[in-house]
Amino acid sequence: MELSERKKQILAAVIKNYIKTGEPVGSKLLMELTGLNVSSATLRNEMSELCELGYLEQPHTSAGRQPTSLGYDFYFERLMNRREVPDDLRQIIDKMLTDAAKDPEHLASIAGQVLSDMTGFPAIMATVTRREAVVHRVDIMPMGRRTVLLLIITSDGLARSRICRSAFDLPASVVGYFKRLSDAYIIGKELNDFTPAYLQRLVMMCGDLALLMTPLVSSVFEIVEELRSKTISVKGESNLMKCYSNEYDARALLGLLTRQELLFSLLAGTNENVEIVFGDKTGIDELRPSNIVVAKYTVGGEDIGRIGVLGPARMAYEQIIPSVEYFAEKLGEVMTQAINDLDE
Repeated sequence: MELSERKKQILAAVIKNYIKTGEPVGSKLLMELTGLNVSSATLRNEMSELCELGYLEQPHTSAGRQPTSLGYDFYFERLMNRREVPDDLRQIIDKMLTDAAKDPEHLASIAGQVLSDMTGFPAIMATVTRREAVVHRVDIMPMGRRTVLLLIITSDGLARSRICRSAFDLPASVVGYFKRLSDAYIIGKELNDFTPAYLQRLVMMCGDLALLMTPLVSSVFEIVEELRSKTISVKGESNLMKCYSNEYDARALLGLLTRQELLFSLLAGTNENVEIVFGDKTGIDELRPSNIVVAKYTVGGEDIGRIGVLGPARMAYEQIIPSVEYFAEKLGEVMTQAINDLDE
């Protein structure tokens, strides 16, 4: 059923005021908010019909009306005027993410913290490395006679490092051999190709150097296994106590934020550039009073992750939605540029 213009105006007014105050809206206040030249009885009838249609609800018989997830959804899709991200905020986001890209291994963690600080809500970031992604770069950096740092970056822009310790000295000749081995048999390989059989093959190819190469090559495979796995990063959990007036809700969400598999499934289930996961539609009790604004980010045109913020259902969506969407877009650009810089 298509809503009349008056019902749309009423729904928008109820949602805007509820986001602002957290209080249900009655007919008298609604008359002030809308300026409609109709009676209170007419407004009550309109709100009752919106309740029957599922857009509004009445918490108890003597209260006004407040939005449901269906009402919010209609508002986001049809009624809300998104605000442009201010230029000064764009510049802050651009600078922070560009600076974070200098440390690719920790970029996801830094980005999540930046988004949390910017919005005042906990930030959640989910990353899935595609199985067909390839090893783009392998660096080996000596840190001592028997210790090196290995760094691997994928074609998706993800990075992981590991300190590798050997029982034997690792002279420059051994490091050089490892670099040649990496150039020939590791860089450019799909992550899915790194099987135990391939590990054995590489070690056997090393001949007399097999004993020295085994811990290095094994570390590469361990890093690749980490890169193949889905990851979740949560930052700004302490913001829950600031943005929820009900301490019980905040503490319940703190526990939820430790359930990585569940969080991953919630974010990975979104497909639009930006969308909202409605807590009361998930069937998860802890999420009922909350929503998650989620945006996807791409690297080199490939969809590899989601980033979003978790907060009360009455978040200031006109500001939050465009900010999260721009943040995700910029994050993808920064990660893509970081990969391009490696190629130059």
